[in-house]
Amino acid sequence: MRERVRSLDTDSQGIVNNAKYFELFQDARLDHLQEIQDPSSPWQLGPDNSFVLVTTTCTYRSPLRHRDEIIVRAWTQEVGEKSFVLAYDVRRLDDSVVAEGSSVQVWIDAGGKAVPLPGNVRRALEASRDST
Repeated sequence: MRERVRSLDTDSQGIVNNAKYFELFQDARLDHLQEIQDPSSPWQLGPDNSFVLVTTTCTYRSPLRHRDEIIVRAWTQEVGEKSFVLAYDVRRLDDSVVAEGSSVQVWIDAGGKAVPLPGNVRRALEASRDST
């Protein structure tokens, strides 16, 4: 996903605020999960069948400034029985890494209890593993 840094994403020092990276990761995550779904077997997300984010990380490598152009990527890194890990990076157009991160998602039932990933979800995640 290609983006341009907006002025409202920067702080008083003129660099991108740390919270913005998590927004970029979220957008990339949603795009990635949408792209990997099999149209013939869509994920039926709802109150009794969904995932929650339990961990997010971000390592900052270099500051971004207003109007910098970037590419944000997300990919499946690991697939467990009840969870999956996505990885992210933010790069300038010259391919230099600005930030890297990850998130752990756990599949839950209506009571919030961790449950095994549904078969179609597991298949989609496994098929997309490490495809960047």
